[in-house]
Amino acid sequence: MGSELAKDGAAALPSGLSFQNGNWYLMAKTGSLARQRWAGLLAQLKVSPSQYGVLMALGEAGPLGQQHLAELVGVDPRNAVPIIDGLAKHGLVRREVDPVDRRRRVLDLTAKGRRVVGDLASVGAEIERDLLSPLTPAEQATLRRMLLALLNAAREPG
Repeated sequence: MGSELAKDGAAALPSGLSFQNGNWYLMAKTGSLARQRWAGLLAQLKVSPSQYGVLMALGEAGPLGQQHLAELVGVDPRNAVPIIDGLAKHGLVRREVDPVDRRRRVLDLTAKGRRVVGDLASVGAEIERDLLSPLTPAEQATLRRMLLALLNAAREPG
């Protein structure tokens, strides 16, 4: 029982229900698939989604104050403490006193943390390549622009 072609020439889903051809449904299903693969990656590396954000932000931005880091990853600063505590407990980040303001703590990756960030980035890129492999590079770029436009529009008040 192969996929039939929909009216627009695209392969229809096996059940052929019309609601399954709606963009909202297709985005939700694709997002669910991507999330499952991402969750598998995180579980493999024993990292939570919140810890992922902290690690990747430190990997990209370098040492950061705890408050600024929380803002960057979209976490309430009070909720960042247990996330950071868990990462520190596993030897992935270290806290140091800010030499400019001794009341502040600066967070940085340890050597182990940098290795985990490298693994996260590498496996994440592999998952993205696999998920987007049916699309040409031009189609992937178009998809990215469209997704960013949708996200930006959803964030705008109105």
